[in-house]
Amino acid sequence: MSTICTVILAAGVSRRLGFNKLTVRIDSEAVIRRAVAPFAEAALGEVIVVAGNDISPVASALDGLNVRVIRNEDHQKGMSTSVKASLPWIRDAAAVFFHLGDKPFVRKELLSDMIEQYHKTQKSIIIPVYEGMKGHPVLMRLDPYRKEMEDLDGDKGLREVIEKYSTDVLFIEGDEDILFDIDTPEDIEILRKRGYRVEKGQG
Repeated sequence: MSTICTVILAAGVSRRLGFNKLTVRIDSEAVIRRAVAPFAEAALGEVIVVAGNDISPVASALDGLNVRVIRNEDHQKGMSTSVKASLPWIRDAAAVFFHLGDKPFVRKELLSDMIEQYHKTQKSIIIPVYEGMKGHPVLMRLDPYRKEMEDLDGDKGLREVIEKYSTDVLFIEGDEDILFDIDTPEDIEILRKRGYRVEKGQG
């Protein structure tokens, strides 16, 4: 049971942006595809993308990638429901990358560094940080926290599990993109100022 799977939490409703942030296209590539592709290309275990009502445009944006897209019927009850929806699909995994679908700039080198530290140390939770701030993805050994994940509620996601088991955490250095997500028009403007071509996608 040495498999490392991935769960991409992608069931948010984009309230602050006003349209589907996951299908926003950055240089012609959807945000959700940019977020998922490094994990799919790393050829680890299964990659599960947990979507909400927008499952069709999300699945369409991921066409050709070796991923499984599932619907979280309870997504409006908070991020915890997406974590719980993923558990049946990853039950045989030794560890799981948890990532957010609106964080489009994950480097494959960071994934390799996190996996190396996971194997090399006795720590069960690996989290990248930049200037003291915690980012994504998070790599967690599954068995010690499975029951805690099953009992999550509300919109806290895995934060309360990580806080409860803070002595299990190893922080490794990342770059500023581990913090960047797309939530507001200001985030879109930041991308344009960086020189990206940004277009509204489908859905």
